[in-house]
Amino acid sequence: MTAEAPQAGPLPARDLTSGSIQKAIWALAPAMMLETGILNVSQLLDAYWVGRLGSAALAAVTISMTVRWVLNSMSNGLGIGGMAVVARRTGERNAVAAEHAAAQVILLALMMSIGIGALGWLLARPLLTLLGADAEVLPLGMSYLRVAFTGMFTMILVFVINAMLRGAGEARQAMNVLVLATATTVVLQPVLIVGVGPIPGLGVAGAALAYALGYGVGLLLQLWLLLGGRSRLRLNLRDLRPDFPLMGRVVRIALPSTIQMSLRASSRLAIMWLVGLYGTYTIAAYGVANRLLMIALIPCFGLGNVAGTLVGQNLGAYKPGRAERSAWWVSGYSGAYMVAVAATIVIFAPSLIAIFDPTPEVVAIGTQCARIIAPSLILNSIGVVLSRGFAGAGNTIPPMTINLLTLWILEVPLAYGLAQVAGLGVLGIWLGRAAANMANGLAFAIWFKRGKWKEREV
Repeated sequence: MTAEAPQAGPLPARDLTSGSIQKAIWALAPAMMLETGILNVSQLLDAYWVGRLGSAALAAVTISMTVRWVLNSMSNGLGIGGMAVVARRTGERNAVAAEHAAAQVILLALMMSIGIGALGWLLARPLLTLLGADAEVLPLGMSYLRVAFTGMFTMILVFVINAMLRGAGEARQAMNVLVLATATTVVLQPVLIVGVGPIPGLGVAGAALAYALGYGVGLLLQLWLLLGGRSRLRLNLRDLRPDFPLMGRVVRIALPSTIQMSLRASSRLAIMWLVGLYGTYTIAAYGVANRLLMIALIPCFGLGNVAGTLVGQNLGAYKPGRAERSAWWVSGYSGAYMVAVAATIVIFAPSLIAIFDPTPEVVAIGTQCARIIAPSLILNSIGVVLSRGFAGAGNTIPPMTINLLTLWILEVPLAYGLAQVAGLGVLGIWLGRAAANMANGLAFAIWFKRGKWKEREV
């Protein structure tokens, strides 16, 4: 790796490796935070329209989206690998290498989408059955997943390409892509799910089709940007010939991230099973409180993407000190934000829970859950940011290890032990989750402070 590498195209136009760190952060933060928030809009409206089809349809889509989420974690890991490589090459001012890497990651995403689609078709029925789909829900879930896995390549490519755009510093373009994809999906949802006027709805299959078509429009915008020279990151079709050594480097970065996300997805399923032991009201309360807490964390994931981009580019520019300072500054912003949000949730939890479900039992249980877990998100939000900082450095082993320890060695056993063995019931589950959140944030801070990630070559 040389200090001055060949350049091609306009990639170096935005410099995030010099000047004020705060200015660099806030050049990226608004668009990246908004991008993560947009993802929830279509999901909320999807639940609304599907809910009009009845409880069986809603249950089918809820279970099916869990299946899709677990399998789709593979592509999220690939996006992290692509972001790390592109950010590093951007920091080196090596536009030729950045373009080549982007093309290879896109080629990997295409191959992965075929594999995930095939795997989804094979595993759909047994996974739906395992997650509790009954005779009424199972055919609806199958209808949803057949369409979802057929058109999944559009969503996979959009997420992966957007990750690389962020790595190149093109946060606004990534946001615009997701805005267009989400807007298209939102417009199509009522038409395809319940029907509009003379147009008949397709039911749950329409929900999956709306996503596939919406993200297909987002993909077209991405190709227009990359192929037309309208982005700092370009795509040259001649680079789509397989470069197996480079693909191998990307996969080595992506694989631990994929495992990390799979660990998180499976731990959530385990906690959901444990919550389910305490009845319908507890399930409903946990669902509401957990959604509220996840919405609160959304800006932190956006800030995490900021940290990943800045770390990657500054390491590429041979400025490891600036990379570390950038990550800590972003972590500070994330923690400060979460202090304010956690205080708000603790104070107003009953009213917030009641917006979603005013049932007294649900409000009482959900309030207890939110008030115990919300303060733990202060440390957890720092862990979210530093996790992406590790990813930006191409060092994805620490996030995988920390999540294994805090989710499966600490959270799940502790929640079960406190709830079932110690006899604390649902209170034990909330305490277990809170303890794991705090341990997660502390572990990331300690490991990141060691600084070994600065030595990682990508």
